Amino acid sequence: MVKLSPCCPFAIPQMADPSKRKIYEFLATEGEKTVGEITKKLKLKQPTVSYHLKMMEGEGLLKAKKKGREVFYQIKLTCPEGGACFGG
Repeated sequence: MVKLSPCCPFAIPQMADPSKRKIYEFLATEGEKTVGEITKKLKLKQPTVSYHLKMMEGEGLLKAKKKGREVFYQIKLTCPEGGACFGG
């Protein structure tokens, strides 16, 4: 489980959307997951989840790893702004 810290001023605006926040918190507590696993657990539509994952990856909050046909997303444990978030 990832310790969520509100210290990152960069991440706070990204969490204004409830769907993004749900996805981020799910990945923080459950670890690496695919789009399918996220949609099933959070009961969100696949296009919504895919959109938010791409946005958060682009903003440096998540990292993606492709395994075969699937992409696994997880929390990026370094602050996108180089701050002290996540102990980094």
